Amino acid sequence: MIELELTVPDLTKVRFTSDAVWETTASLSLINHRQHFQLHRHLQPRVPRDPDFDLDLLLELTRPDHFVPDLLGPVPAARPVHPLDQFARLATADEELLERDLQAMRELLPGSRVAGMGSREFAERTATAMAAYWTAVLEPLWDRIEAITGADIAHRSVALASEGLERSLDELHHTVSWTGDGLALALGQGQIRIPSTGQGLWLLPLVFRGPGVVLADNATPPVIAYSARGAGQLWERPVESIVGGLEALIGRSRASILARLSVPLTTTALAEALLLSPGNVSQHLAVLTSAGLCSSRRDGRRVLYARTPRAELLLDIDAAQAR
Repeated sequence: MIELELTVPDLTKVRFTSDAVWETTASLSLINHRQHFQLHRHLQPRVPRDPDFDLDLLLELTRPDHFVPDLLGPVPAARPVHPLDQFARLATADEELLERDLQAMRELLPGSRVAGMGSREFAERTATAMAAYWTAVLEPLWDRIEAITGADIAHRSVALASEGLERSLDELHHTVSWTGDGLALALGQGQIRIPSTGQGLWLLPLVFRGPGVVLADNATPPVIAYSARGAGQLWERPVESIVGGLEALIGRSRASILARLSVPLTTTALAEALLLSPGNVSQHLAVLTSAGLCSSRRDGRRVLYARTPRAELLLDIDAAQAR
């Protein structure tokens, strides 16, 4: 059991965000943890058989039988930059952090390639390999990954505002509970109490997070990473055509837009997927929104559209009639 103390200053700085380095590391850990692969079994076939990047290095760093280096779990930011910029920052990581990671690797895996590296080589080679892996494997999925984590953050932010912090924290995972002066996490053996940093807490939804949560208490503020709601939607194929009566009712383009919105998407993403102009898609979305079939929310500079429960019901009825 781990008890994480949260004081009043901490509670005013509890924040949700996403992070490309954490997400990429989680996907690599899943490749190593094959027993957790059922939900994301479609990930492995996307990994090149003969990659032009150092996949062996990345798998060595995320093996299930030892800790994951702190380099691969950086302190998140409220407004993450582009993933490639996040990976580039790894190459300039703090020297003390790198030496701590290397010392741990030398003790745990003395025969590993990493154990023989210097700190700068370790950082630069890891950053290069992470960026190349992301580009080859995760970039084609990234819009959907961002949509899923963004939807999770939006849901929990609404819950935070309407139900309060205690309920929101309790709902993260069944192993996480509010104690009155902090969080209790049913992780590991024994009893560990982590004092407050006064800097708050980052809550990080991950699509590729396996069962359970992970606590990075070495970071300031600490980070709790958990599995994002609807992570399995990453692999759902949108309906390419509506075979029931919905198309006749609202039109082919609007029906196709609803079918694509299995995860929240922007106007641009919908236009690219459906080979329509952004202006045309925007007009259809306005009609769908006024009919109560779509909702929108702002995510930084983007506006994301999602199906409403009414639209979900229409699609379910349409599919049932088609069957």
